[in-house]
Amino acid sequence: MSGLPASERRIFRAAALAALFAALGLGIFGRFREAAALTVGAAVAIVSGLWLSDVAGRLLVPRPRAAARMDWKFAARAVLRYAFVGGAAYGAVRLFPGEVPWLLGGLSAVVLGVVADGFRGAATGRSQPEDEEDGTTPRG
Repeated sequence: MSGLPASERRIFRAAALAALFAALGLGIFGRFREAAALTVGAAVAIVSGLWLSDVAGRLLVPRPRAAARMDWKFAARAVLRYAFVGGAAYGAVRLFPGEVPWLLGGLSAVVLGVVADGFRGAATGRSQPEDEEDGTTPRG
């Protein structure tokens, strides 16, 4: 995770913490299967988000008129990654058939991380102009 921009690190950290606290809360009340399902769902979502970040980062063109950095190895890795994530999600549903709502709750951990980071940014007045490419992106 050290190669990620700070904003993405904050999002994935918030997602992991939200899933951890939710699973601990469920465990305290003796709902261990639900806690395990939520944890598995969150793990699949976080890994998928990290991989999506890697794919998007590779496809972004750093300069105008530069070629996108893509070759057959990159395409094969991307396809295999998403096949793995799909297989993990399928296996999680098969492993926890009665806890599908908790799996879905775990899968929404990254969305919760994005929302939490958005609220945090709004509360601190942060607009993150440093994330714009060269400061010329129009605000609309």
